[in-house]
Amino acid sequence: MRAHSDSKGPLKVQALYSVPMLARAAGVTQQMLKRLLRANGVVLLCTGRSLFVPLTEIQRHIPPLWHSIVSAERVRADARIAVASARPSVDCD
Repeated sequence: MRAHSDSKGPLKVQALYSVPMLARAAGVTQQMLKRLLRANGVVLLCTGRSLFVPLTEIQRHIPPLWHSIVSAERVRADARIAVASARPSVDCD
């Protein structure tokens, strides 16, 4: 069994997502997510026993999930900018 984060936080934009990663982020079981993906015509990539979902498939077949990923990344980027701008500047004289 592999260790994983139990957080249901935002997903980072990446080319492929594992089914377990997407299921944790969505707060559903892996089986439920697989049924949802297949019902929406999403092509799953299989390598050994692992299933992956290409980002383009999410974008094309499940636009609400795509918009959630994009929105989460935008919020994450805005938070990084806010934290960086809130840091006091250090003068090295």
